[in-house]
Amino acid sequence: MRGRRVLLAVLAAGVLVPAVTSAGPQGFAPKWRVGDWWIVKSRMGSLAGHGQRQWQYDRYDVLSMDKIGGRRCYVLQQGMTESPGSGPRKLYYLRADDFRIVRKVEYFRQAGKLVGPCTSDFPEETAGPDPGELLPLFPLRSATAQDSAFRHYVKGGYLRQVSGPADSALLRNCLNDPDTSRGHSVQPRGGRMYSVLCESGTPRDSATVAYVYSLQLWSTDYPWRVYEEWGQYTPPGSSSRQSNCRSWLIAVGHTEK
Repeated sequence: MRGRRVLLAVLAAGVLVPAVTSAGPQGFAPKWRVGDWWIVKSRMGSLAGHGQRQWQYDRYDVLSMDKIGGRRCYVLQQGMTESPGSGPRKLYYLRADDFRIVRKVEYFRQAGKLVGPCTSDFPEETAGPDPGELLPLFPLRSATAQDSAFRHYVKGGYLRQVSGPADSALLRNCLNDPDTSRGHSVQPRGGRMYSVLCESGTPRDSATVAYVYSLQLWSTDYPWRVYEEWGQYTPPGSSSRQSNCRSWLIAVGHTEK
C-alpha cells in the first residue's frame, strides 16, 4: 500500500517530470527479433479497492515480418498462455521503424465458437495510452523536447507524451509485485530504464475534458515494457484520478524459427 500511495502521489502532480541525465531516452526503441516471446500478467480493476479485481496472463510472440502499405512490419501475436496460437488471440502489425499499429487481426469466442479472422486497418497509425495494445511514440525523444503538449491527434483526441530516465524510487514502487504465485516481475539487469507518461483526452475547447493516462517503464534489457499502470482522470483536480489496470512483465525468451 505504501508503494501504491507513493506512485499515485507522483502521478497526481499531473506531469511526470524525469530528471535530466546523460542517460536520456533520445532514440530509444525496443529491439525485436522473430522468435522473441514474453509473458505479461495484469491486474484488472480499481486499485483503490472499488470494483472487482482479477488477474490475467497473456503471452506475446513475434511471429514474422510482413509488409503493409510498402512498410516493413512486425507481426506480434497476443494470446492466452495456455494456448497462445489456437484460442482467442490478436495479431498486431506494427511498423518496424516506429512501432505504430497499422492492422489488427482478431479471433474471439462467440456462442461457444471461435470466430475470425476479423481484420481492422488503422491508416492513422494508432498510438496512445489504451491498456495493453498501444505503445508510446517511438523512438523516444530527449528530455529537452520530451513534452509533446497534446500536439499529436489520435483516436478522436490529442496525445501527450513525456519521457525520461526512471529514478530508483519510481522503479522500487512500480516493480513491487503484489503477487508472485505465478511468476515474479522481471527486475532491471543493469540496462537503462526509462519512464514514459502518455495522456490522451478530448480537445481543450470541449465542454467536458477527460483524460486517460498510461505510465510505462521500459528497459534496454527487455523487448517489452516491464510495467504499466493505466487509468483515467478529469482535471484539474487529481482526486478524480483512478487506476484501472496494472501489468508486469514476468518472463522473456526466444524460440529459433
